[in-house]
Amino acid sequence: MAKLRCQRVGAVAAVGGVVWIGWAVALSMTEQTATSTPVLAGIIISALGVVAGHYAVEDFYGARMKRPGTIGAWVGALGGLVFAVGQLFRLLTGGGEAIIGIGVLALVGGSVLVAVGLVRTRIQPPWLGVLLGFGTVVFLGFDIQPATATVYGLAWAALGQDLYRFDPPDGRFGDAEGDYGWLG
Repeated sequence: MAKLRCQRVGAVAAVGGVVWIGWAVALSMTEQTATSTPVLAGIIISALGVVAGHYAVEDFYGARMKRPGTIGAWVGALGGLVFAVGQLFRLLTGGGEAIIGIGVLALVGGSVLVAVGLVRTRIQPPWLGVLLGFGTVVFLGFDIQPATATVYGLAWAALGQDLYRFDPPDGRFGDAEGDYGWLG
C-alpha cells in the first residue's frame, strides 16, 4: 500500500474512533438503547473505521510488529467486520446477538495483540499501545456502563491520527530490520 493511501486509512480509523466515542457517550448520557437506529448506525460506521485502523496498522507496521501485532491486526479486522455485520443484522432484523458476540471476541483478541505489538516494538510511543490495550479491556464492561467504550474509541482516534500525520521513510515498508521507532 502506498504511504498516502495508508495515511488516508489512518484518517478513517481516527474518524471511526471519534464516532465510537460519540455513540458511547450518547448511550451513557441519554435514555437511548443500543438498539436505536442512530446508535446502531454509529456503531456500524465506527466498527468499519476500526477495521480500517487494523488494516492500516498491519500495512504500516506489519513487517516490524511480526507475529503478535500482525496476527492481531488481521484478527481484529476480521472481528470488526463480523461485529459490523452483526450490528447491521440487528438494525435490519432485531437479532444478531451471536454474530455480534463472535465479532466482539475476535475484535478484542485482535486489539489486545495489536496493543502488545505496538508496545513491544516501540514503533509508536508506548502510551498508544497501552491505551489501546486498556481501552480494549474496559470495553468489555460495556453492558455495565456504556461509557467504558469511550476509551477504546479514544485509543483508535489517537492511533489513527498518528497514522495519518506520520510520514514514514520509504524503507519503513517491508524493512523489518531497520530502527524506525519513535526512540530512534
